[in-house]
Amino acid sequence: MSRYLLVVTLLSFCFLTSAQQEDWFEELDKELEKEWYYVQQKEQRIDSLKRLISVNNTNGKEWERYQLLRKIADEYTVYVFDSAMYYYQKAIEMAYRIDHRGAIAESLSEYGHLLVSVGYYKEAIDSLNSVKVSDLERNNLQDYYSYRVRAYYDLADYIQDGFYSPKYRQMGHAYVDSVLKYKDDADLRPLMTKAFMFMVRWKPDSAKYYYQLGFDHFNPDMHQQAMLYCSLGYIEMEKGNFDLGICHLVKSAIADIKSVTKEATALRTLATYLYEQGDIQRAYKYILIAKRDTEFFGSKHRKLQVSDVFPSIEGAKLLYEEKQKEKAIKYVWIVTLLIVVVTSFLIIVYRQLFNVRKIWVSISKNNTELRALNGQLQDANRIKEKYIGHFFNTSSGYILKLENISKALNKLLVANNPQKLKSVLKEINPKKERDLLFHNFDEVFLSLFPDFIGEVNTLNRPGDIYILKKGQLLNTELRILALIRLGIDDNETIAKVLDVSINTIYTYKTKAKNKSELSTENFYKKLNEIKTIQVN
Repeated sequence: MSRYLLVVTLLSFCFLTSAQQEDWFEELDKELEKEWYYVQQKEQRIDSLKRLISVNNTNGKEWERYQLLRKIADEYTVYVFDSAMYYYQKAIEMAYRIDHRGAIAESLSEYGHLLVSVGYYKEAIDSLNSVKVSDLERNNLQDYYSYRVRAYYDLADYIQDGFYSPKYRQMGHAYVDSVLKYKDDADLRPLMTKAFMFMVRWKPDSAKYYYQLGFDHFNPDMHQQAMLYCSLGYIEMEKGNFDLGICHLVKSAIADIKSVTKEATALRTLATYLYEQGDIQRAYKYILIAKRDTEFFGSKHRKLQVSDVFPSIEGAKLLYEEKQKEKAIKYVWIVTLLIVVVTSFLIIVYRQLFNVRKIWVSISKNNTELRALNGQLQDANRIKEKYIGHFFNTSSGYILKLENISKALNKLLVANNPQKLKSVLKEINPKKERDLLFHNFDEVFLSLFPDFIGEVNTLNRPGDIYILKKGQLLNTELRILALIRLGIDDNETIAKVLDVSINTIYTYKTKAKNKSELSTENFYKKLNEIKTIQVN
């Protein structure tokens, strides 16, 4: 029951959001980084078995040597094809030498299975035909017939014609009955053979049912998990359930890594589907690893499977890089245009500031009867001067940053380095810049209205005064009131300045007003009467 709950939990993880998919890819990448560790463990097991052969290399120890040769061959079966073939042939020779009929039949059967898995179909069928079935123990009969099923199904899929393929599939169907006749209820192989039959007949729901039973009623080893997940992934992808299919294929690839399986079936299939889904970067990354693994494994059949899809993915990768290069050029032009626009804007602002100051001097000299109004104008101009100075400093900083970014981008373009180009673009942090903008605004505002917080607190009830955190100049609520004091009372404008929604502005304004016993009209009137620092 506990194993069933564990499997249900694992399968439920496959209903992924995009964020969860990223977690699975991250897990796969971590396992790829640890691949050397699993390979090292396998090599140690193989070396240990080889040392035992040397220890048992004496007369009378032939049976022990045969068993060791079989174990080494099994270790190499999905790891290094040439070595697996070599040790199976050695095991067959040893079986004939000791004239053990059961060992001869068993080793020929397993050798046939190896040849099937790498696409040597004629040789595989010849090896399986040479097995004297009556010499096999009952618990090996289901394996033998399952190898024949695989041989004829794979051969039919390889030929893909309208004459021989149906005949070979029919022969495979017939051997499924033999597998089920001699099945061991505690063994997973008969169930997987039945699921395979439904896959060949393309009854995906039935195949999926039996593959999932492999998790529900058995405790599959890591290599068996890889095969189950890979088959489930293929079914889901063909049915259009891409998230679930990708999840299964990632799990299959992880299981292949842990079991040191170098056939790369899961990674190749995953890369193919990622390419079809437009995830070119990951597809290229995984097909390269699959190519490396199949070259290590040494089977021409597996190499051909990878080479069928590799050129398409590689071509898409080159096209992707070319598009990224074009984007980078566009970014450079945009940054250059921004520099020109900002510079032009600063010139216009400077000219307008100059004109404003001329008008202000003229009014001060010629309109003595408007002294009260002049006081207000002086107050407004202090605010303008402060914020215009702040604007020049901030804009100068942004121009410098834009120049640095432009230079960096130009260098990276010349170096044709899109990866560093991405890292440069990632260094542009709008949130950090906005926080800095707010901090500078607070400093400038409080330099103009040093008693602003205290004045606002006098408008509030005693229990509702503003208490700021350590190092905090203004909070969002006080910043909204500060903008209103500066004459910016449009909710939409305030929302854009503070990068929040209009509803949030309404909420903060209501909250601020509710802290005071004054009416709304009086509250904002008193707020606008708060004076700036007096300059003689």
